[in-house]
Amino acid sequence: MNVHQLDYILKPNIDWALNYIDVNGIPKEHQWNEYYIWKNQRKYPFKYSVELASSHAGKTIKTTHFTSNVSSRKYIASLGFHIAFTDHANKEHIPKYWVGASKYGAWENQIDMYQDFMKHNYWATDHDLSKGTGLRIAKIMHQVETNDRICIRYLDRKGGMVSIPAMGTVYDIQNAKNGRIGVKWDYNPPKYRGLKPTGKGSGNWWGTFVRMSRPQDINIIFRVDHREKRIARLAWNSNGWVLPSGPDGKSDHKDSHEAKYGYGHEEWLFDTSKIIEGYHYAFLEPIRKQQTAYCGNSYDVWLYSIDGISKKRYWIGEILKVKVIDDAEASRVKSIYKSRGWLDEMEQQVKDSGANPKGFSNWEGVDLFNVRFKVEDIKLNDDPYVILPADHPIASQTRYVFGNYDLAFNIKEFQEEEGEGKPFSFEADDSDPDETNSTVKKKKSFRKPKAVEITYLHEAISKSMFKYLKKVKRFEARREHPAGHGATRIDMVAKNGKELIFYEIKTYHSLRTSIREAIGQLMEYSHWPDKSKADKLVIVTQRHERSQKAIKYVQHLRDSLQIPLYYQWYDLENEELSKEH
Repeated sequence: MNVHQLDYILKPNIDWALNYIDVNGIPKEHQWNEYYIWKNQRKYPFKYSVELASSHAGKTIKTTHFTSNVSSRKYIASLGFHIAFTDHANKEHIPKYWVGASKYGAWENQIDMYQDFMKHNYWATDHDLSKGTGLRIAKIMHQVETNDRICIRYLDRKGGMVSIPAMGTVYDIQNAKNGRIGVKWDYNPPKYRGLKPTGKGSGNWWGTFVRMSRPQDINIIFRVDHREKRIARLAWNSNGWVLPSGPDGKSDHKDSHEAKYGYGHEEWLFDTSKIIEGYHYAFLEPIRKQQTAYCGNSYDVWLYSIDGISKKRYWIGEILKVKVIDDAEASRVKSIYKSRGWLDEMEQQVKDSGANPKGFSNWEGVDLFNVRFKVEDIKLNDDPYVILPADHPIASQTRYVFGNYDLAFNIKEFQEEEGEGKPFSFEADDSDPDETNSTVKKKKSFRKPKAVEITYLHEAISKSMFKYLKKVKRFEARREHPAGHGATRIDMVAKNGKELIFYEIKTYHSLRTSIREAIGQLMEYSHWPDKSKADKLVIVTQRHERSQKAIKYVQHLRDSLQIPLYYQWYDLENEELSKEH
């Protein structure tokens, strides 16, 4: 089966097939396979998965009608799936341990080597794969095909062999901690452009000793989605990069677009109300400088910005799995934005912000969109953003260069890890306010960056949740219900029997900001001026990955203050409201 005969099968088709197998299981006639698709530590028969996916795509290919050859496996792997080989030779003695396509351990319960190595730091730090001997080794690594069996061996600090986790081998991984890594592939000379096995090893196993210098180098060995971590500077925005905030704080560099027109195209970076086929499309200026070089690659991007008035640098957060798109995709996305009225909306926002009075500067294609990513891969700092000290390494970053993350090596000093933080303790301040503020009075005032709610996401959740409450929960409900004083309206009021529930929807990227803003409004809606109207007060947001602290916080308020306050999230994609927390 040639690649062109499978190219109508796309990633959503494969995802559907794997979900189908999760629900319905694997038929007996498809349980024996040599190649599997791995996802979430589970293996799915390659040929049967392709048959199901082809049916979902509208053109069924039976497993008896195609071969699981290199081209077919390589095509499915190109869609972002991990293909693994299982050796079933001599069924009476199936090895308990095998290594194939970067997995190891008992074959019914495989462990991802890459994640294991990243977690335990099983590599040395004295070899760079980008130059010299390391570059030669890297070129050899790139000869490895998707489905080649791979074997990792550990060497201790003195260079002695610890163990080889090949087929049938059980090894003690702890003995190798902080040792070096040796890599072996199953090389077949005719297949690999005449390369012959060299070094010690059995059969066609060919050994290569590699000393790693950077964590991202190990991606090459494991054939995972190779994502470097990069740094990108954003044009200044005091509206949370949801919509343009005007010329204040923008760069004054005469050659910059933001200086000429008062806005930058990355000012819609986090307007995630605009989703196309599961992705948000956006723009990063540092990538535009070398668009061709980055096209098709994926990066984890660490974001910062500089307020042109105060000259303060802010760490904004990061976006994972940022894919750089080409001109054709950028043009297609622009046409979709135009057809949905989004471009007109954005152009009006430019004018309303006080930037370019003519609207857009007429840039097209990749000058409006050059990256895409999923909403769940946005990892923003909670409002307010982190102010970086003047001596932070980012100060040496050249303007709008897509730099390596090495420059921000000490950022963890400023990052609050989940579950950690400095405990509250009162500290008196004996300074004179007049003296401490004397220099500030002479300076030009500036707007601090703030989080901005995603208005259209708010509206989408409100409409969808209203239908959910009525059809699924069978509640009586009303959107934008009058609060009973002035023109104030409650986002959603529902009645479950005799129980009256007030819902306040907030769609800030920062969960903490959403909760902070919602609490005051709910308290006013229910208790102003001297009566309690609601039986329950519920904060509703979009789904956030890191919500454990928020859940604990709301539970603590409920228990300690004895108020009926709850938190829920609404999954817009699946049209489902979470349980009450």
